[in-house]
Amino acid sequence: MSSNKKTFGQRLKSMGPAAIITSAFIGPGTITTCTKAGVSFGYSLLWTVVLSGIALIVLMEMSARTTLATGKNLIDSSAEIAPNSKAWRGFTLAVFVIGVLSVCFAFQAGNEIGAANGLKDILGMQNIMIPAIVVGLLALATTWLGSYKTLEMIMQFFVSAMGVLFLVTAIAIKPDFGAIAKGLIPSLPDGSTVTALGLIGTTLVAINLIVHSISCEERYHSKDDLGDARFDIGINISVGVIITLAILIAAAAGMSGMEVKSPLDYTHALEPLLGSWARIIGDLALFCAGLSSAIAVSYSIRSIFSRIFKWEGGSMSMPAKIVGTIVILFGTAFAMFGKTPADIIVIAQAVSGFSLPFIAVILLAVANNKRIMGDLRNKAASNIIGVIMAALTLFLGGRTFINIIIGLFK
Repeated sequence: MSSNKKTFGQRLKSMGPAAIITSAFIGPGTITTCTKAGVSFGYSLLWTVVLSGIALIVLMEMSARTTLATGKNLIDSSAEIAPNSKAWRGFTLAVFVIGVLSVCFAFQAGNEIGAANGLKDILGMQNIMIPAIVVGLLALATTWLGSYKTLEMIMQFFVSAMGVLFLVTAIAIKPDFGAIAKGLIPSLPDGSTVTALGLIGTTLVAINLIVHSISCEERYHSKDDLGDARFDIGINISVGVIITLAILIAAAAGMSGMEVKSPLDYTHALEPLLGSWARIIGDLALFCAGLSSAIAVSYSIRSIFSRIFKWEGGSMSMPAKIVGTIVILFGTAFAMFGKTPADIIVIAQAVSGFSLPFIAVILLAVANNKRIMGDLRNKAASNIIGVIMAALTLFLGGRTFINIIIGLFK
């Protein structure tokens, strides 16, 4: 049956791959960045969240379309651009491997620390050791026992739960809806450029485009499924944008002047504003955000490495499970001993900022190749947005990298 004739209910049943991406980018880092943005600049940077959401939808649609047109994920279809060129193959593999390793290992630590802190606060525990172990075991369970279909179901649950928790909090805090509307109009208050770029960077993570192409390869099987893929992307990323906006709005409405060092600052600030129930909801949301992102990171590195190194069995092969386990244990170790890998995360953001434009260029090259894509080749609008976001993220990564270098010589 053609996807064009499917009912709304049938398309809901076909959803899944984009939920993995939403769960991946709504993590402790997003909570911290959005809280800082709301505390420092009020509602004025809401437009950057909408912009990055639109850009992510366009790039993910491109990723899905290339997969359905070629029958291959981005790693394999990129090789078709220049099948006889070792230099091109080496370039693409270097971009994929460096981006994956830097982002997965560094961000996993932040994800598990955030989830463990949320659970620790819910349970009223003084020591983070047990919550950290629980988070690590839950992430390991999905790595060793869960199928791809199970992963989709888990991520759809987390996306729904986070959506409800963060949205209820944002509404309960009684924000200024007039100021919200004004914040959707592009503007950059003095000193907000870095924060604005940070908000964009929390949504546009390099490896998510590769992961989405792999997920689409596993979920969809023909060009007729493109409508289902677009529906999935539109719904899940829109929910992710709403969640991100809700966090920023809550911070802007009631947390002005607060010092923000971790995502727990967001949840603790809710209690004096709304009562103890709000802190518990905030902790639950932080736990869901951290755990879902931790699970997504494990799936990401397993899926991408299994395609790069051609491991039989894909993300559920033994080598893939071992790699996923190593990443989870790395994050669990940081969480257990209360470490805050701030410097590692900053470096990872710089590398991710550099990786995204290169990955976007690879995606654009595939999507514009008539021999590969046929009638599903890119239209002008997709190319314009893709080029703009590639340039913007290159600037973001470049600025962060320069700041790191300057900091090393101070």
